[in-house]
Amino acid sequence: MSGVCRRQNVGLNVWVLAAKRILATLCPYLTRNCPPTETSDRPQESRWTNTQIPGLFMVLLIVGIWVIVAFLINPRGEFPLNDDWTYARTVKTLLEGGGLKFPEISTNIIAQIFWGALFCLPFGFSFTALRISTLTLGVIGVLALYALLREADADRKTALFGALLLAFNPLYLVLSYTFMSDVPFIAVSVLSLYFIVRGMRRNSPLELAAGLFLACLALLIRQTGLAIFMAFSVTYLAKSGLRLRNMLLAGIPVALGGLVQVLWDHWMEYKHILPAHHSMQAAWVLSPGSYVSWQVAEPFAHGLIIVSVYLGLFLFPILLFVGRRRLAELCRSRLLTLATLLFTVFAAYWLSFRRMPLITNVLYNLGLGPATLRDTFLLGIPSLPAAGETFWVVVTYLGFVGAVVLIQATLVAIAKGLKRLPLPTGNRESLVMLLASGLIYLVPMAILIAFGRGFDRYVLFLVPLGIAIIILLVSDVDPGNAGSRLMPLAVASLVLYGAFSIAGTHDYLSWNRARWQALNNLATEQRVSADEIDGGYEFNGWYLYDSKYRATPEKSYWWVAGDDFMVTFGPVPGFTELRRYPFRRWLPPAEGNILVMRRTTLGTLH
Repeated sequence: MSGVCRRQNVGLNVWVLAAKRILATLCPYLTRNCPPTETSDRPQESRWTNTQIPGLFMVLLIVGIWVIVAFLINPRGEFPLNDDWTYARTVKTLLEGGGLKFPEISTNIIAQIFWGALFCLPFGFSFTALRISTLTLGVIGVLALYALLREADADRKTALFGALLLAFNPLYLVLSYTFMSDVPFIAVSVLSLYFIVRGMRRNSPLELAAGLFLACLALLIRQTGLAIFMAFSVTYLAKSGLRLRNMLLAGIPVALGGLVQVLWDHWMEYKHILPAHHSMQAAWVLSPGSYVSWQVAEPFAHGLIIVSVYLGLFLFPILLFVGRRRLAELCRSRLLTLATLLFTVFAAYWLSFRRMPLITNVLYNLGLGPATLRDTFLLGIPSLPAAGETFWVVVTYLGFVGAVVLIQATLVAIAKGLKRLPLPTGNRESLVMLLASGLIYLVPMAILIAFGRGFDRYVLFLVPLGIAIIILLVSDVDPGNAGSRLMPLAVASLVLYGAFSIAGTHDYLSWNRARWQALNNLATEQRVSADEIDGGYEFNGWYLYDSKYRATPEKSYWWVAGDDFMVTFGPVPGFTELRRYPFRRWLPPAEGNILVMRRTTLGTLH
């Protein structure tokens, strides 16, 4: 094993040396008194399109691809997925006239609740309608990223590639087929950033106001939306300077975001509907007594490595797309290169003992999920197909390579934002806004991941920001065909990402349909009540959630009253199979089964 790690580390170092100089030359600083019609050194074209027809074609192309993928995956199914049963219950109660009630909810979520309820109004509450509401926001997020990249001077081909990279991201695609808050938050946030960046570049108060309004909506989905307000303030100071008056003005956006959050919290307290777990993670991060000491430096560094590797993997196709030569032309600073090499050595050592997936929730061994049945999720019984060790070594290696490139890109972006490296006119504010949003979001997320309180889907917000920052950095470095040699490989990698994401999302919906068919038949045909069944996290949460429930080692933690009956992917000791429900799996192509099991022996499952 040590020999394999040594060979891997040698390969990593070779790749690092090849990719050692990173990312783009951007624009000189926009001073406070610059005219609205400020131009860069190269001829300008419309930020959206040269003519209306090509721009409309790109929009229709993105929407068309999204719709075709939806037909392949099939979002139908009256059942919750992952944590979305908590949000769905709030929508259902609201539609039935019960007002707002928030069981087991830590996010603000209110904007998404009303959005989902709007899609349920025509035919009543439906999980399928809620998924369609998220799918709608999902494609809006992809279109918003396309518009943001065009605003960052990307040509249509580059903007399309970046937008499709977000659309085919495994986490983004599978979460678009749930009522989870991640995709709605990202979609509204990217749309907010688009209007803010556009407003800054055009000195347009109306567009800035639209961006801040959308930031308020993003905040009312997830508390991490505060990062946009804080980044806006940082960008204003970067533009206007650190004078007292400017600092007071820069505090207005932060005060706005804070006011929205405080008003929402106090309104819930006034109505006596404040959930017990509301802002639980935020409170933990903001009360650092439990983790702030010199001893946390190492786990925090590990959290940064994990985030970097995931981002490196997710953004690997765009790194291939822009090309090695454009990346290498970015910076020749020995100091930044040395800092990157220090990260390389530390990360290579840490990863030599680990393989992806490094954090849990959506992405598991060979699928997208999570697979929340007791046999696989808690007992660790290998009931599902798994990729081999070689596969995950390669995936981890690619993520590491991408992470090294991204670390140097981040250092270059910081240097350009601080005016230590040159930028062409017009892009500094955009770069600072996007970079500050990402870094402000990154710090608490890395803390949560470092201490086992974060999930892989938390990385997703950084994906569209990373795509936009990379394209901003390389936008003025050797424009043209600099990345053409790697273009086929970049397109192939995007296709592979899309194939994996589509297949994994299809399988997730497919086995859940079989699971809920089995559970519904237990209830209707065999008259088994829900409190006798361990049907998995979503089933027991939907039917048996109890805020006073106390988990015990012999039962699953998800509100199991009795488990004489269990739904699983495969055999479980002490249970006998009553019936199986087949489902079609694409990853790998085969037929899988959901088993209905009945307890045959007394005892404890561990």
